[in-house]
Amino acid sequence: MPSVAIARRESRASRALLRRLPRAWRALSGFWALAVLGLTLAGCATGQMEEARDAETREAPRGAILDDVQATNVVKEFFKPTATPLPTSTPLPTLATLTLATQIGSNNQPVNEVGAVGQGARVYAVAEIHDLREGQTVTAVWTTAQGGEVGRSEVPVDRSLGSAWVPLEWTANVGFGNYAVYVYVDDRLLNSLVFHVN
Repeated sequence: MPSVAIARRESRASRALLRRLPRAWRALSGFWALAVLGLTLAGCATGQMEEARDAETREAPRGAILDDVQATNVVKEFFKPTATPLPTSTPLPTLATLTLATQIGSNNQPVNEVGAVGQGARVYAVAEIHDLREGQTVTAVWTTAQGGEVGRSEVPVDRSLGSAWVPLEWTANVGFGNYAVYVYVDDRLLNSLVFHVN
């Protein structure tokens, strides 16, 4: 009898094992399916990762493009463009004072101002001129009332001056009447003065 009972126990255990076996196969086949799927995905991911690394290596030397674009837009939006500087121009000489004198001081200023001179007298057209430049020439053209030239005086400018008195000498070896003096710097007329010769 004992052997019969053992046989029954074995058959029950065998049956229970046989019932569990399909479940185990199903679980084992599910595990294998998951393993195959995981390996497949890993293979795909590895390929994409290598491609991503290659792309990153290609793009690395280009630098950060977005930062440059943002910086450019900020500058355009908030800062005015730098203006192109205009070329600097040399100021033109200008006449401050023009007077007739028979005497000049040590700094070339007129000592006495006159409106008429005697025949044969020495006279100066004294011009106070601003912005004279080295190499320019100050010229006085002495004329009759009708415009005929009777004399010319020139003073070369040997250094640049902000302001200077320039005496232009002439001897009135002319007849009685009205005369004029025209003062130029190079070819540019600054002004004129009318006077009388007695």
